[in-house]
Amino acid sequence: MKTLLDFLTLPLSLPISPIWDFIICLVLGEIAYRVAYSFAGEYGSTSGERGCIHWMIRIPFYFVLWIIACVIIKVVKFASANLIWILIAIGVLAIIGLSVLLVLHIRRKIKKQDNAEEH
Repeated sequence: MKTLLDFLTLPLSLPISPIWDFIICLVLGEIAYRVAYSFAGEYGSTSGERGCIHWMIRIPFYFVLWIIACVIIKVVKFASANLIWILIAIGVLAIIGLSVLLVLHIRRKIKKQDNAEEH
């Protein structure tokens, strides 16, 4: 099963420097191993049915971690390449949010004054 894992993960690479790709894939593999080991037990990686369970957990979990890492890297790359536009969008959203809060506050105040005048 280790050969299958190597065969499936060999073409996988992250959209970053090869050194960081190696380090991150190594960490992802270790995390996948530990998760599978915790589910399959102490002898999960080498013996019989537990070994099969270990690999059935480890391989898909590695792919899920790899996809999450790819998405995070691409989002960070996009954010760093478009930082000024992201900051402008955050600023516009903050101004819109504060404007809405101000309008709601003024409406409540007017409504309280109208209720006070009626009584």
